[in-house]
Amino acid sequence: MRPVRLPGPAKGLRIGLFGGSFNPAHTGHLHLAETAMKRLRLDWVWWIVARGNPLKSDHGDFSARLASAEAIAGHHPRMIVTDIEQQLGYSYSWQTLLTLVSHAPEADFVWLMGADNMVGFHHWRRWRDIARLMPIAIVARPGVGPGARNSKFARTFVKDRIPEAYAPLLPDLAAPAWVYLIGPLDPSSSTAIREGRA
Repeated sequence: MRPVRLPGPAKGLRIGLFGGSFNPAHTGHLHLAETAMKRLRLDWVWWIVARGNPLKSDHGDFSARLASAEAIAGHHPRMIVTDIEQQLGYSYSWQTLLTLVSHAPEADFVWLMGADNMVGFHHWRRWRDIARLMPIAIVARPGVGPGARNSKFARTFVKDRIPEAYAPLLPDLAAPAWVYLIGPLDPSSSTAIREGRA
């Protein structure tokens, strides 16, 4: 096993893993991370800036994306922005998550995802393996409610969904397990920002 320096303390902690291109990061990302932290009672959220996105042709300059995530979340006392995927040289989330679980087996990890990503989650490399590796929390995003709830992921793992009222228990559950968190929405969009519409 190659040596890996974890982004922060992990043993015995409840940690949300929030991966994304963050091209650029915005208040909607912060809202998602804060919602998950509060509702799941997480100790930390690690923002994993993707090395690249195999499903997107333009993922932008890595350094600029990392800097934008640090500008949005770097001030938060319980959030860490990390370039661990870049350090590892990985292109797929499942590789990064498997490495983190292998190096921090005593941490309670939860994969965090916006509902907009849930819609196309079945296109991700080894998406079923991700769902079986750690619990997943889906946070509602504007305009994608029905699409997310009827996604291939939601249908495949329908028996593993827990009621929203039990969200604080999610980090303690064995995968597969997931929850859909509904609450106030932040309309910010990386695409709109890049296109000058925000």
